[in-house]
Amino acid sequence: MNKIDIAIVGGGIIGLAHAVAAVEKGYSVQLFEQEEMAVGASVRNFGLVWPIGQPEGNLYDRTMKSREKWLDMSKKANFWALENGSLHLAYQEDEYAVLSEYHTKFGNRTQLLSATEVLQISPNVNPTNLKGGLFSDTEVNVNPKRAIHSICNWLSLHPKCTVNLGEKVLSVDDGLLITSKASYKAEQVFICGGSDFQSLYPEVFNTSGLVKSKLQMMRSKSRDEQFILGPTLCGGLTLRHYASFAQCDSLEVYRNRITKESPEFDTWGIHVMVSQNEYNELIIGDSHEYALSFDPFDKAEINDYIMNYMHTFLQSKKIDLLETWHGVYAKNPKGTEFVAQPEEKVKIITGFGGAGMTFSFGYAIEELAKL
Repeated sequence: MNKIDIAIVGGGIIGLAHAVAAVEKGYSVQLFEQEEMAVGASVRNFGLVWPIGQPEGNLYDRTMKSREKWLDMSKKANFWALENGSLHLAYQEDEYAVLSEYHTKFGNRTQLLSATEVLQISPNVNPTNLKGGLFSDTEVNVNPKRAIHSICNWLSLHPKCTVNLGEKVLSVDDGLLITSKASYKAEQVFICGGSDFQSLYPEVFNTSGLVKSKLQMMRSKSRDEQFILGPTLCGGLTLRHYASFAQCDSLEVYRNRITKESPEFDTWGIHVMVSQNEYNELIIGDSHEYALSFDPFDKAEINDYIMNYMHTFLQSKKIDLLETWHGVYAKNPKGTEFVAQPEEKVKIITGFGGAGMTFSFGYAIEELAKL
């Protein structure tokens, strides 16, 4: 029987982050991914490390730990990472009021910009009726598919880690793992299976309160080869999505207006952001449907709502749609993650919601410090 210090179930960003933290602490690690490569939510997102979305305190500190580790891993595993920051745009007075309040109360690393200053940073922003914007320098952009696969490859070459792709863990019992291929004994098991609530410890998930979120996204390319986005761009709808802006008293006025004028954004949980990858492709999204099971087909109307809203703040020559997709991730409605310990040597870690890329490395560093 194979004996190891730490076994990790799941090759998405949560599992990978714990594997990186573990090998850097000197533990021997075996990582199990049931697919031949990561194909879930970790490769179906913007690829944004997003400190601006978290309130000050422990959560913000965690995101900044993640930011530092992402930049470190981009060098070690040789993948693209861009410290381009973010730019939240305001086209109505109530949007600008939220940006101004946030900057005044919490903006240690933000700049409140006039319309002219916004266009100097990002000249492809739509100038019509632009009131101004909020620039933050902390956000980092990676290409999620390339980054995830590069980290997995880096781990597979590390002398303290073995990566078992295409091997499904069938059961775990007091550190004993039975897989589709062999048996293993671990001193500690981390189950980081994302939205898979049924394979291992389903009785824990049945009482967890966790839900799943389905998001729709798109990838496109401008016909203008010189098109440069600059910072990741966020329309006003994004103000309603992140906990950082929920601290602002002025948000309620804006939130109520959107609910009244555009209820479809509430119906489908839409907020609109645009990032640009190393190939100058635009990543556009997204929506949020909450349930435990979803229709496998994407809704054209949701993509239309997203694209139409994007064009209110981004001017571009004709863009060609390259891909559309959806992702499904686990979300804890009562917190920023879900952690359970069904056995002494077993810990379940999931439920990061849309902040998996932002939180995972920082959380893993905290978790491994406890061992």
